[in-house]
Amino acid sequence: MSRFITCLLLLTAFLHADEFDPADNTIVLGKRVGLIKPGMSSGDIERAYGRKNLKIMDLPGPEGSTFPGAKLFEGTGRELEIVWDPENESKKIVFDIRIIGTDWKFENGLKAGMSIEDVEKINGKPFKIAGFSWDYGGYANFEGGKLAAKVSIRFNPSSEEIPDYLQGDKQISSTDKKLRVVKPLVEEGITVFMR
Repeated sequence: MSRFITCLLLLTAFLHADEFDPADNTIVLGKRVGLIKPGMSSGDIERAYGRKNLKIMDLPGPEGSTFPGAKLFEGTGRELEIVWDPENESKKIVFDIRIIGTDWKFENGLKAGMSIEDVEKINGKPFKIAGFSWDYGGYANFEGGKLAAKVSIRFNPSSEEIPDYLQGDKQISSTDKKLRVVKPLVEEGITVFMR
């Protein structure tokens, strides 16, 4: 009987090994970024990755704002910026994670440098992009599809010539022909929602 229990425990550990591997750099939208899962606190992250790897600090936001958060693995290929839940800042609960390091890989293939067409395939449908040349310019708006409410992506045009039609506070369909002419690509620093 004890041999059976030992085998069962080993099998369970094997089946869930990915959940406990601190070297796992996989991002599964809606579920996890490596070992970090929704609802985790700074203490949970320290236990998963070591206290010396987590640096509590204010992180830069748009229009000169800052957010209470932390950097994990700062200055390495595994660097992350973690924003704490603004409604529960004292408990330091994970809210958003900005992917900085290039060692992280999205399970669905999403990555910096992708075209609008590539992102449409992953999302499963077209989406909208904010006009360029302002603080919120180039951000994708996924009102539906597989990426909706899971990730924030910003596009930068590959062309230096950006027509007025594509600039300013407006929403432009990802299927717009004039938008595709400037060949926008996904910028580094994709944000994963952990809410």
